[in-house]
Amino acid sequence: MDKLFKKTSLILVALIILSSFTMFFAISKSKNDTLKLDFFSCNDIVDTISNLEMNMTSIVYVQNEQGVWEEYQRLHGNENRIWIGIDKIPENLSNAFIAIEDQRFFKHSGVDWKRTGAAFINWLPNVNILSGNQGGSTLTQQLIKNVTEDNSQDAGRKFREIIRALTIEKMISKQTILEAYLNTISLGNGICGVQVAANYYFNKDVSELSLSECAVIAAITKNPSALEPINHAEGNEKRKQLVLDSMYEQKMITYDEYLDACKEKTVIDNSQKGNFEKEVNSYFIDALIDDLISDIKEKYDCSNETASAMVYNRGYKIYASINPKIQNTMEEVYENTNRYFSQKKNGENIQSSMTIMDYQGHIVGIVGGVGEKKVNRSFNRATSAPRQPGSTMKPLGAYTPALDTGKIYYSSVIKDEPLESYYPDGKPGPKEWYGYYSGNMEISKAIERSANTIPCHIVKSLGVDVSYKFLTEKLHLNHLVESDKNLSSLALGGCSYGVTTMESAAAYAIFGNGGKYFEPKTYFKVEKANGEIEFNSDSVGTQVIKPDTATLMNKLLQGVVYGYQGTGRGISGYNKMKVYAKTGTSSESNDLWMVAGTPYYVGSVWYGFDNNGTVYNQAGAANVWKAVMTEVHKDLEYKEFESLTEIEPQQCCKYTGKLKGDKCYYCGDSYFISGVNNEVCDGNHKEYYSGLTSSSVSSATSSKKENTTSSKTNKNSSVTTSLSPSADVSEVSSGTNHETQSATEDTESTLDNTDNSAPITPTQSEIKTPDASAVSKSETSNTVSKAETTEN
Repeated sequence: MDKLFKKTSLILVALIILSSFTMFFAISKSKNDTLKLDFFSCNDIVDTISNLEMNMTSIVYVQNEQGVWEEYQRLHGNENRIWIGIDKIPENLSNAFIAIEDQRFFKHSGVDWKRTGAAFINWLPNVNILSGNQGGSTLTQQLIKNVTEDNSQDAGRKFREIIRALTIEKMISKQTILEAYLNTISLGNGICGVQVAANYYFNKDVSELSLSECAVIAAITKNPSALEPINHAEGNEKRKQLVLDSMYEQKMITYDEYLDACKEKTVIDNSQKGNFEKEVNSYFIDALIDDLISDIKEKYDCSNETASAMVYNRGYKIYASINPKIQNTMEEVYENTNRYFSQKKNGENIQSSMTIMDYQGHIVGIVGGVGEKKVNRSFNRATSAPRQPGSTMKPLGAYTPALDTGKIYYSSVIKDEPLESYYPDGKPGPKEWYGYYSGNMEISKAIERSANTIPCHIVKSLGVDVSYKFLTEKLHLNHLVESDKNLSSLALGGCSYGVTTMESAAAYAIFGNGGKYFEPKTYFKVEKANGEIEFNSDSVGTQVIKPDTATLMNKLLQGVVYGYQGTGRGISGYNKMKVYAKTGTSSESNDLWMVAGTPYYVGSVWYGFDNNGTVYNQAGAANVWKAVMTEVHKDLEYKEFESLTEIEPQQCCKYTGKLKGDKCYYCGDSYFISGVNNEVCDGNHKEYYSGLTSSSVSSATSSKKENTTSSKTNKNSSVTTSLSPSADVSEVSSGTNHETQSATEDTESTLDNTDNSAPITPTQSEIKTPDASAVSKSETSNTVSKAETTEN
């Protein structure tokens, strides 16, 4: 016993001498100064406290219908901690901790020598020279332990802690220390800090706590796992009484306040936990996390693991772009598998993904799979599963860059005829999904009907390098590769990999915002815990096409929905507001697409099997788009496409599509982009076919006859095509829809225009329904298989 007492006494004396020696240097320092000789990392600890970067919970905020930001979800690692300023913490709560943990907090210099000495002496058996409810550590020492995670149980750790406490108290204020302590203290159930404790235990903001509730929270500190009030109410109640007793003894509260608090029954309300603590994140939150990890890695040049830890532990305030109403609507549709996703193949359910964004690239809703989401960070098809875009590539890779550069114009007439040596075996192509070539065709009609040959002619004239550069550098379709530099990929969407719904939505947004490209983002801004801006989303965008081009493409793509041969007519009834759109179907009907923009949002839907397989409900993508967007726009105020420029119509020659000349007698309204050297028709109508194609009329006629003959031999095809202009795609079942199952584009009524020298001005009686099954799947594909892909 004597030896142990002597040993303990010597340690205590040595500790006091060394601590006092260190205080000589600490006392000479001014507040906020840094130490030149910093053997115990005090500068780093102070910097951490000052910058508030200590394993703090990141919070996702969303705007409510009044435009006010409110908390939506919390992201945290092992510790759930939200920083709250000392000015927002009730005085009763601060006093409760001081009363039970460190009564002389405002009097000592970081170490309470009386308590420290008593703690050392009390190590001895049967010795209790200073009993009480407080331990040996001050709030400053406890804060240092929380920040450094230096928890070793030895005299060396205690010595470091004392030196640091004495030093740090000379570098920062008591208020700063108290604020940091109250925001880092462990309070049970993985909670750190008084704000989360108030949320978790009482469903309140910390500023709303009563005196009794303040005492309940302060009572947890001594042993968080054994004194938290949900599972250990009795133990917490006893210590709560000690807290109130101590507060009254130290004259922190009046007798009446003391009595009222003692009588108040503790009522736990942890219902708020479910509001912010999600066991399974939505696809949007997963995408948001991935977005932040990517941005952090780029900014700080760090690993994926480090970036991920920063997302969960940096205390970010994330102002997300999600619209909860839209996200919920999307999830409801995608969980309704019986109605929208009933097809299976070898036990595999059909899949789909959808992205909706505004016209500044902010994603407001995203779903990456069919059915209920059951795990976090699961595979997100909307962001990570590029698929062949089919005909949705035509406006992007062909019509838009050609229109923007003056290669074509709104009323251009181009011949629907095959290109020579399109296929590897030297045969002409591509085949038209509607079974024949229809001769001269205005591009408005080509887009409406989704012709295959015309975008190929355009890309050939434009140059595959120009098209590829526009798609990859301007529209950032990042899954295109060098092997996609061919007509099949760039004009018809038969890509090696393809695009995601997120990429296609961002690309199509340029038709509704005046030609600006915005990188897709899941947030508006991200703030650090101290209020500094960490990231800002792009609010300016990049002008990738002329505003006039965007306006004209918008008008052209509206024809897909409202034209009598439009392949996207089924979504026209989603709302009274206008919509521009493009449908797409890949080879063998493996991938279905609907990409469409309203005056509010642009949405992209992919529909198909993960491992490829023919989709029989060819209206699947359109059904999903319409179901979601009808609900989304139900209560929105009517508006037009506000960003579109006003372009006055001008007279054009209906034979050539050029501006009306002196000799033109068959004319109509068209639109021309200002600043482009538009040609005036010279009146040579009979001999004019197109500056973009030079094949003879006979080749088109021959191909047409060949396809017609083939069609006659397949009268018994089971494929049916809906021709009713009023047909509702959302109600069309598999086998009766707006898309032929054996072709590779959305099948609508078709036009047999035998007079190749005349403009296309059909009447209803001229509309014919070719037997689409006459043309084989491999040949009619608008996404020629890679074995067939060739560049002319």
